[in-house]
Amino acid sequence: MGKSAPGTIFRLGTVLSGIYELRDVLGSGANGQVFDAHDRALNRRVAIKAAWPSEPALAPLLRKEAQALAAIRHPSIVGVHAMGEHEGTEYFVMEHVLGVTLDEHVRRRRSTGEPITLAEALDVLVALAEGLAAIHRAGIAHRDVKPANVLLAPGPRVVLADLGLVLSELDGPSRKAQGTPNYMSPESILGGIAPGAAHLVDVYALGVLAFWLVAGKLPFEAKTSVEVARMHVEARVPEIAVAPPKLAALIGEMLAKDPLARPQQLEGVSFRLRAMRAALEAERPPAPSGFRVIVVDDDREIAKMIKISVRAAIPKADVEVATSAKQALEMTREKAPDLMFLDLQMPGMNGVELYMALRGERLAERCTVVAASAAAKPADVELLYSLGVARFVEKGANFRAAVSALAKEIHDATIVVP
Repeated sequence: MGKSAPGTIFRLGTVLSGIYELRDVLGSGANGQVFDAHDRALNRRVAIKAAWPSEPALAPLLRKEAQALAAIRHPSIVGVHAMGEHEGTEYFVMEHVLGVTLDEHVRRRRSTGEPITLAEALDVLVALAEGLAAIHRAGIAHRDVKPANVLLAPGPRVVLADLGLVLSELDGPSRKAQGTPNYMSPESILGGIAPGAAHLVDVYALGVLAFWLVAGKLPFEAKTSVEVARMHVEARVPEIAVAPPKLAALIGEMLAKDPLARPQQLEGVSFRLRAMRAALEAERPPAPSGFRVIVVDDDREIAKMIKISVRAAIPKADVEVATSAKQALEMTREKAPDLMFLDLQMPGMNGVELYMALRGERLAERCTVVAASAAAKPADVELLYSLGVARFVEKGANFRAAVSALAKEIHDATIVVP
């Protein structure tokens, strides 16, 4: 039947509907659990969400969430495959999205002194605005937009998760305050969402998230949730000094206390954000000429060995060494390389986090990244490939030869401007 795991809805190893083998718990919350599972029929990895059986009222919410997700086709929305029941407990099967939450990614970056750039913030906000617009076109509202419910996935892809509080525009006025206090609109807190205006709750929450991304803090912070809620209802929205005026103005509109004073459709918000992103992209300097290599490894001896191996394969290559991810990010911002050898296990910002930062700033588009590690697990390698890393090399007996061969192969496949 499978091994026991404390506090799980289903035992790990259980096969649901004769198809879905449960392998691990991906997360738990007030409404249920999400499992990592293997689809035996189609030989693929999936995620399965089930509601706590001890709370009968959660089952209808689970069905409602599954139906809402199934009604939408958009890259920013998790795809649903099926629903089922096991020993009286309902569940639904959805795509397994590899990646990290926006909350986790931003906090890690800030802890290393590398805040999210304006370009990264705009990319995330555009994707969220378009994903939410698709939800709204289906006649529903998310009602729990927050960084913990946003996944940064391969592609690059930004995915909205957890539609557990979804509200239909046809449900009539909502008198029940639901959501996460830091991201709740005044009408949500007061229990006064008007019919046909549920989507404006998401507009407000996206405004809070945008404020948090570009300002580095929430617009309203206090010691208690009650005080935060009061500020959302009554307090003036603080100004964002660091944002471009157009973005600051848009965020201010989205955070209007009156729902009717906010942008009424997120398609318009997306259009304005895209225009800002295009203007920023136009300012980017052209890609450098010549074949440039950056070796990123905190072990100076290994970095030196990689540099020598690359020079042996490409005598005219410009090879530089960065002994930390932060230094590598700064070097790449100054002048993007054609090739990067990236060590995964580094103190502070690790290799995966550095690659996500490069991808977020669209610097990864300019270079081929080869990851290297002596202790990477198969799941780590799978994640790297899904994120867009070109190759993975194990630090072992053949490491030096593999570095030389890869450097020569990538150099020969690259068009070098003289």
